Amino acid sequence: MISLLIGDVAERTGLTPPTIRYYESIGLLARPVRSATGYRRYPESTVAELQFIRKAQTLGFSLDEIGEILKLSRAGKTPCTHVLDLAKRHLEAVDARIAQLMKFRGQLSGEIEKWDGKRQPTCEGLCEIIACAADVVPIDLQPRQPKRRRA
Repeated sequence: MISLLIGDVAERTGLTPPTIRYYESIGLLARPVRSATGYRRYPESTVAELQFIRKAQTLGFSLDEIGEILKLSRAGKTPCTHVLDLAKRHLEAVDARIAQLMKFRGQLSGEIEKWDGKRQPTCEGLCEIIACAADVVPIDLQPRQPKRRRA
């Protein structure tokens, strides 16, 4: 049986050793056997699991959801129905976010149109463009950070 050091696994997956150790600490990966000198020795299947985790993340699955999927797989169950249900919920959330962003875009565009070349803001004190803006539905435009799982 071929065993790989963490650097080999990192190179093959494009992940960093700290990320791989983190996935172990939260239970996404099984703890590898240790060599007599204490080095982690991973089976070849770890590479496939890490590639699966990365692909699942790019599809919007959280680490908790990925953990559920892996748990089902390791228990010999077919997780595809569960994955499809999760993916449908993700799509609904994406659609809701797009609708929210489109509404915000319309509001922001309207505010820009009020001022752009039509009126000269005084910009004494607080900027009139913001101070005089109509009530706009607040929206978080910052990219969302993934939730961290607790060990």
